[in-house]
Amino acid sequence: MTEAHFIIDTTVIRPKDLGTLDQLHGGLVAANSVASFQKATKLHTIERIAAKLAKTGQVGELVPIVVIGHAGSVNACLAGLFSINPDLRWPILLIDCPAKGIKVNQMVSGILASLATKNIHQVRLGKISGFVPKQGNQYFLDTFQIGPDFSAILPKFDQKFALKNAFHQAINFWGFSSRNQNNVTFAWTLRFGSTYQSHSKTLGFQIILGQGDQPNEVHIVNQVSWPQILRTYRQGKKGTVNPSRKGFTSFAISEPADFHIRDIQTAVADSQALNTGAYAFRLTTAGTYPVVIPADPQQEN
Repeated sequence: MTEAHFIIDTTVIRPKDLGTLDQLHGGLVAANSVASFQKATKLHTIERIAAKLAKTGQVGELVPIVVIGHAGSVNACLAGLFSINPDLRWPILLIDCPAKGIKVNQMVSGILASLATKNIHQVRLGKISGFVPKQGNQYFLDTFQIGPDFSAILPKFDQKFALKNAFHQAINFWGFSSRNQNNVTFAWTLRFGSTYQSHSKTLGFQIILGQGDQPNEVHIVNQVSWPQILRTYRQGKKGTVNPSRKGFTSFAISEPADFHIRDIQTAVADSQALNTGAYAFRLTTAGTYPVVIPADPQQEN
């Protein structure tokens, strides 16, 4: 498995680094690893690219897809593939774009090592059934997010943390006195098993799929001043377990889980804008999906 389709989400790449994509393309072509190489400026574009690949793919073909982007980029790719064939299972390799710029040789080496190693794991495939942002079924791997893109300060305390990105996102969505939060908060309810919860003012939440025997989780960002959210995050980075109930709330959920969002004003689902109104959907698992585990190129030497 040495040849792959490449989809690049340019929204995660700094403008001054966009020129390096041509160098990246050249390095991959020189290694005979490119079946196609396409750039996308929106998630809808990724979805269209993936749908076209699914239409033109030959029966029995198993060419992996390399997505340079984030979890939302992968979910958009899945949406495109499954819109043509819900049973399609082309392995996906997610490559995170470095925050400090693209090192072309290092990225090429990492991609080639990952494709050559063929370390494919079957991971849980989440299924959203209902109306968010459109009627029907949506599928996702790892996470599904409702709310503004404040992923840099969500409570995954082991993730890389760029302080400038967190401040940028915080200033976009929250004023110093929290007076702007009413424009982006929403009320919602959650039912799973015998549990029923009601949340009145939420900035956003993530559904985190558990792998193996681990349960699914919901991570919530509550309405609170952004300095408190940053302090909570930094406490978590230092190893504090569940450091504050004011900024973040996390808990496990069982399946099926029913979500109902009321009176939403301004929010997004996996970076796609939602119209004002109510949304309801059910979370279940739809089997598994093959994911290529990134290899450490240094271990290949």
